[in-house]
Amino acid sequence: MRRLFYFIIAMVICTGNALAFELENEPAEGLSWMGIFGMNISKLQNSGYGAKAGATMGIRAEYVLPKAHGTYITAGLDWTMKGGKTSVIYDDGIINADATMKYALHYIEIPIRAGFRYNITEDFGVYGEFGPFFSVGIGGRHRMNIDGDGDAVRLEEEANNFKAFKNYGYPVLSFQRWDAGLGFRIGAEYAHHYNLMIGCDWGLADIFRNSLRDDFFNQTGTRLPKVRNFHFTITLGYRF
Repeated sequence: MRRLFYFIIAMVICTGNALAFELENEPAEGLSWMGIFGMNISKLQNSGYGAKAGATMGIRAEYVLPKAHGTYITAGLDWTMKGGKTSVIYDDGIINADATMKYALHYIEIPIRAGFRYNITEDFGVYGEFGPFFSVGIGGRHRMNIDGDGDAVRLEEEANNFKAFKNYGYPVLSFQRWDAGLGFRIGAEYAHHYNLMIGCDWGLADIFRNSLRDDFFNQTGTRLPKVRNFHFTITLGYRF
């Protein structure tokens, strides 16, 4: 009986110490802001496209909910590069060579997410978040790089340089401006300021233009497969 009493006392003391630790390091409630900058690896989700590197930057507002033990909501405004690349054979009767078509799609993006933050120590915390994003295309280019030298190659590369979201009509690939999807991010924060984050975004919208699909079907008799954005990001952030 005495051993049971001592065990209960020990458990109460340990539990009290654990609660004190959690309360001491629990994230502060309220609003904060963070600037972010980093790189991404993006891909058009279709078997014919490969990945390409890009950049991303933006600002986030984060609100840790009162009495929610680290639960927060966050929203931001980002500029980000997406797209992809694909290998083709360029043959115009004069030049016959391997070529790469690169699609650089620039977006303004609004991520809205819910997350949970936990401070392991007073100066070091970890967090994870998940939610939707909405984006609009603001620019970018489609560029062809042909394996070869000479004026004829350079002229053909210039002729195959198009604005990303302009509707040129078939056979130039035309992308719609609007996109939306889901994303997640995990990160670590040091000294309540310095952040390192990794994350992924999956686009849910088919970004080919309907007019391109119709033209392609009328010309070839087959339907274009759906294509969606995907990117993986590594970013640094500063909370202020």
